[in-house]
Amino acid sequence: MSLLLNVPAAEETEAKSKGALWDANLQTWYLPDINYDHIMEVDKWITDRDTAIILSDEVIIAHAHQTCPHCQHNTSVIAIGSDFFYEKDMNERDELVWFELDFFTLFQQTSVISAHLFNFFRDNYPHYKQGPARSADGFYWCNHCEHCGKDIDDATLFADPGSIFNPDDAAAATAITLRAFPFKYAPHIDADYNMNNNVRLINEFAGRT
Repeated sequence: MSLLLNVPAAEETEAKSKGALWDANLQTWYLPDINYDHIMEVDKWITDRDTAIILSDEVIIAHAHQTCPHCQHNTSVIAIGSDFFYEKDMNERDELVWFELDFFTLFQQTSVISAHLFNFFRDNYPHYKQGPARSADGFYWCNHCEHCGKDIDDATLFADPGSIFNPDDAAAATAITLRAFPFKYAPHIDADYNMNNNVRLINEFAGRT
């Protein structure tokens, strides 16, 4: 679960002292997973500074189908998931730290994604892209209907019990397929997530490939 770093030339010695390594092939610095105890020390060099979640380097994409609320056609929809991840948040001393969270979840209301994840969606899931602004935070990534091209709000897919990514029983969870995609470097995002029983149902009963 190596993490890409954007280290200025003048700070390379400092980065190396904090556990960063040099990738000669990609000509970039990175933090290997064995040095993640130094993650806060290299925080200032993490690319895409607006992100607060570091995914596993094996990203989970949840696949399902949903009736488009605009044209009523059946369209494929996806969601970003991870079997574990890191989240940047305040600790009990009001200090910003990276917490390791060891559980599966799906993410929603994704406002920022790292560059290599952007390229992944562009090449593999072109119907998952930025949609209209839904709050003061700006644009969100969301599914778009394969037929009419209109955006499908995450609330349609996640909000209510029984919605496609919020199944209320094991049978509904089997309608979801989880597919793992390995990344050389862990992508990062800014998004919301849940820890409810519905997520547990997906982890337990959705098919995995």
